[in-house]
Amino acid sequence: MLSKSEIEAILYLLDDSDEDIIQMVEQRLFSEGPEIVPVLEDYWTLNKDPLRAFRIETIIHNIQKQQLEQDFLAWLNSPDRDLFLGCTLVCRIHYPGLNQASMDAYLEKVRLDAWMAMYSAQNPIDKIQILNHILFERHGISGNTENYHSPENSFLNKVIDTRRGNPISLCNLYCIIAQRMGIPVFGVNLPQHFVLAYCEELNPEQNIPFNSKGQLNRSDYGRVLFYVNPYSKGQVFLQKNIDEFLTAIKVEPQESFYEPCDNLEIVRRMLRNLHFSYSELQSIEKQTLVQNYMKLLGMTGDSDSFIR
Repeated sequence: MLSKSEIEAILYLLDDSDEDIIQMVEQRLFSEGPEIVPVLEDYWTLNKDPLRAFRIETIIHNIQKQQLEQDFLAWLNSPDRDLFLGCTLVCRIHYPGLNQASMDAYLEKVRLDAWMAMYSAQNPIDKIQILNHILFERHGISGNTENYHSPENSFLNKVIDTRRGNPISLCNLYCIIAQRMGIPVFGVNLPQHFVLAYCEELNPEQNIPFNSKGQLNRSDYGRVLFYVNPYSKGQVFLQKNIDEFLTAIKVEPQESFYEPCDNLEIVRRMLRNLHFSYSELQSIEKQTLVQNYMKLLGMTGDSDSFIR
C-alpha cells in the first residue's frame, strides 16, 4: 500500500481544477483497494476543504461498492451460501463499515443463553418454546409493527441494535441461532409473510458441537413437522394454516410455499424488500443501488407479492 506521505501528496492533487488530474488521482487511489479505505476515512474526517472532502468520500464509496459487488458474487458462487454472511452483505449496502464481529458476538450470546436452557427439551416443540422464551422474552425481540416498511428492518445489524424487525429479518435471526444449536429450522418463501419450517431429525441422537457456527443442510433432514412464525413471537402452526392463509390472500398453493427454500432465495427476498422500502420513501438513488445487487443475484423483476 502507498505510504502516508505518498497518500498525502496524491490527496493534495484533488484540489486541482484539471479533470484529467482528478481522474488520475481517483484511479490511483481506487487501485489500492479496500485496504486504503480506513486511511482515506481518517483524512476525510480531518479535512476542512468541502470539495476535497467530497472527492475523498466519492473515492471511498466507489471502492466499497466495488468490494461489495465482488463479495456478493463470491457468496453467490460459494458452495454453502452461508445465511449470516448473506445477511451481512445486505447490511453493507447501507452500512459499508459494518462491524460483523459485534453482530456475531450478539448471536453467540443468545445462542449460549438458549443452550443453557435447552437441557430440559424433550422434543421439537420444547426446543422451540425454549428458544422463543430466550429470544422474545429475555432478549425482547419483536416485530416492528410501527415502522413495518422501514428499510432498517432489512438490516440484521439494526435488528440486533433495536430488537425490532420484519418477518424475514426475524426469521433470519431465529434461523441462524437455531441452526448453530443443531435445531433444524429453515426459511419458507411464503407470499407476503416469510416463515420457518421445523424439519424432522433423521438422526436425533447426533450432537452438534457446542462451538459450531456452521449452518445445517436441508438434505440431511426429513419432512416438515410444523412451522414457526417469529414475527408472532414464535407461534407454531401447521400446513392447514398455510392453506387458510393462501385462501385468504387469494393465492394458488404451490409446493414452494410449504417447503424450505435455499439461502439464495432468502437474500433475494431481502433485496426485494429493501427495494420496496426505498420505493415507498421515493428514494430513487437507493432503489438504483439495490437494483444493482439484485441483478448480480440473477433477479430480473421486483414483484411485490413476496415482500416482507
